[in-house]
Amino acid sequence: MLVAAVQQPLLVAVGLAAVVVASAWVGKWSRVPAPVFLVLAGLLVSFVPGVQEIRLPPDVVFYGFLPPLLYAAAFVVSPREARQNWPSILVLAVGLTAATLLAVGFVGWALVPALGAGGAFLLGAVLGPTDPVSATTVIGQTSAPERLRTILEGESLVNDGVGLVAFSIALTAVRHGSFSVADGLVKFVYVSAGGIAFGIVVAFLVERIRVHLHDADIEIPLSVLTPYAAYIVADRLHLSGILATVTCGVYLGWRSGGIFRPAVRLQSVAFWDALTFILTAVLFVLLGTQFRPVLHGIAHPSAVEPLVIFGVLLAVRLAWMFSVPHVLRPWRELAPWQDRFILGWSGMRGALSLAAALSIPTAVAQREEVLYLTFTTILAGLAVLAVPLPWLLDALGFPPGVASRGEAAAHERLRDLVPEELRDLDEQRRELIAAQRDELGRLEDEGMISHATAREIERRLDLEETALNPR
Repeated sequence: MLVAAVQQPLLVAVGLAAVVVASAWVGKWSRVPAPVFLVLAGLLVSFVPGVQEIRLPPDVVFYGFLPPLLYAAAFVVSPREARQNWPSILVLAVGLTAATLLAVGFVGWALVPALGAGGAFLLGAVLGPTDPVSATTVIGQTSAPERLRTILEGESLVNDGVGLVAFSIALTAVRHGSFSVADGLVKFVYVSAGGIAFGIVVAFLVERIRVHLHDADIEIPLSVLTPYAAYIVADRLHLSGILATVTCGVYLGWRSGGIFRPAVRLQSVAFWDALTFILTAVLFVLLGTQFRPVLHGIAHPSAVEPLVIFGVLLAVRLAWMFSVPHVLRPWRELAPWQDRFILGWSGMRGALSLAAALSIPTAVAQREEVLYLTFTTILAGLAVLAVPLPWLLDALGFPPGVASRGEAAAHERLRDLVPEELRDLDEQRRELIAAQRDELGRLEDEGMISHATAREIERRLDLEETALNPR
């Protein structure tokens, strides 16, 4: 009996891993963003006969997945582009989130009487912020211009802290039946500013430690612990763990030139690429598996209400993009209507909204209704917004390859700076490395060196070959 009890979760975990690999492969092969396939695969898995309901505890998202994913996304934010676009990012993260919260709250109050005023604005707080994982993953697989990616990713990283503070305030109001605007504003400023300040402190301390370390075996584990230290400690201090983690990631990313040595940087980048891919893929699959328990929790599910809520989210975002840029000076540079449309179209919700809805206590009467509307709105967003996005970019003048022209031009320019005789030396060096690889294999086969030694030398040869100029 014990063996059977252990085998069932293990088999489900292995099955989910296989689903992640298959979905990611299909996503790479298709132009449709991978998260769509991952969520769909998770949804199908949840209905496989014999598979028990897979329930996703909100703490697993908040404390397990979110810190490293936020940190990784914030770490690669461009300092120059972030400085250029910070007014736009701030206007979206605060202004649009607040407008969305109010719009969803009023519509939900009128559309679903069972929610009441408190439940409707709680739903608005849940759906107000866009999702950092969805935004970064979906837009990163398209040909969207770099500036639009920076704005969307920056918005999603900042507005989650804003949204969760608003969610906390709304949940308190629902549970206690009262709300003070003054207290809410004070709490918002304290939690947000405190989270940012704490993130800077953690980043500064980590920087002081890492400038004295030049060992990948120590630095990489330390880089994994860093986002958890920023997030969990800030959360325990009743500050914004999200803003603390994002601030920490941005600070260390901007200062990384003086922290990493080249060999450590190469290993760290490879490690974090693999880690974020695995965490993102698993999170989207788990998101899909939640449809079954969410559906069972609602007595009379409706398809109309989620579509109306989704329509409100999209309409508010598009209306904001085509009106606010005419009023606010920082946004006047965003002249092409195509840019505004893509920014309006790309506001997807995801695991963060679902985790917030799951964290609502069962004692709150509106919990199941909020949870159902949240999940179905997320599904509608991925289906309606993410699926056609690559073709929309084509139609609006952003075909594949356009976003990488600057990168190609930079490579060509750097290659032109290399004298012809050095290029010939690179070719000779490649031939020499190939000969060294053959000799390395012979030495290992004859037992003259150990397997571990061969792998270490092979890694050094890989680094040497990677550093050569591209052909």
